[in-house]
Amino acid sequence: MNRPMHQFRHLRIRRALLVFMAGFSLAIGASAQDPHFSQFYASPMTLNPANTGFFYGDMRMSSTYRNQWQSVSTPFTTTTVAADFSLFSLFSNARRPGIWERPADCFGFGIMGMSDMSNNRGLKSSYLSMALAYNKALAKDGEQVTQMLGLGFQSSFVSKRVDYNRFTFSRQFTPTGFDQSLSNGEPINGFRLNYLDFATGIIYSGMNDKSQWNLGASYYHFTRPNESISGEEHKLDPRFSVHGRINFQITDVTSLYLSGLYMKSALAEEVTTGAVFELWLPDVEYRSNIFAGVYVRHGDAIIPQLGLKMDKLHVGLSYDVNMSRLKTGSQGRGGFELSLSFFADEINEGCKPYHPNKPYPKF
Repeated sequence: MNRPMHQFRHLRIRRALLVFMAGFSLAIGASAQDPHFSQFYASPMTLNPANTGFFYGDMRMSSTYRNQWQSVSTPFTTTTVAADFSLFSLFSNARRPGIWERPADCFGFGIMGMSDMSNNRGLKSSYLSMALAYNKALAKDGEQVTQMLGLGFQSSFVSKRVDYNRFTFSRQFTPTGFDQSLSNGEPINGFRLNYLDFATGIIYSGMNDKSQWNLGASYYHFTRPNESISGEEHKLDPRFSVHGRINFQITDVTSLYLSGLYMKSALAEEVTTGAVFELWLPDVEYRSNIFAGVYVRHGDAIIPQLGLKMDKLHVGLSYDVNMSRLKTGSQGRGGFELSLSFFADEINEGCKPYHPNKPYPKF
């Protein structure tokens, strides 16, 4: 049976309203949370300031890109670019030609830029962060550093902007849909908010003959900056995180990584756990490893992950399959995420528990 045209028009209007409401609710949820990543270990400075300079090598450059909720609204995109350095390794050059003396303790410095955009770029947040960290060797077994404890501190300049011209308002609703050429009725085009923000973190790491592990905690926004634009107080809620990882060497060419992350603020709580399997490709000219695994953000998404390590370059790819109550609107499509890391001047074992003669996994 054919439907009258006005019924199809009403269906289109209802569909547009549902999409708008879903996108608006997602924007509200995103504004109540910090930008964060499914591949949380690939973005060390957004996870824990104590991760700064804590890696194998002298310099690490990393970038992460996330595109989320494209199926129900204009996508939410988050991008980071960061560089951090293990300064004691840089300054402690060889005492004799061809021989490197690794200091037991490590001092790290890092800088990071992050951009987070949502709702047709109507909401945009920009971050410029600097971090310092010190990792102290707690125990050694001969030349082998077996335990370390690190403390980090991070400061950020934050700029948030709202552009009303990129939103749709009820005044712009017509019988045929939204018309953004109509006036939105707002007296100003938007607003901008700037403030300083601070974070701190701690991390404990260790190793034995078959495994490596770390356990860390971080505390962001502990000064509670004011995000109000009206003169009243609207302080940002602190975010507390606990994260851990352990890897087991199964055979000479395989390893298993188990990781977990718990985050909590006043308005949000998140638990993510998962496992990644590593396979070393022994017949490749440059040492290469492939990674495959699955993470679960409990109550929200299942996240398959793939990774490739080629010499000093690490590449990670993941996709969030939405399993929350929004899956009807999102059709299960959550977020695509790509991470890149490059480790330069890897002529020593860097700042982590290590054995000088044994090639442990370095993911």
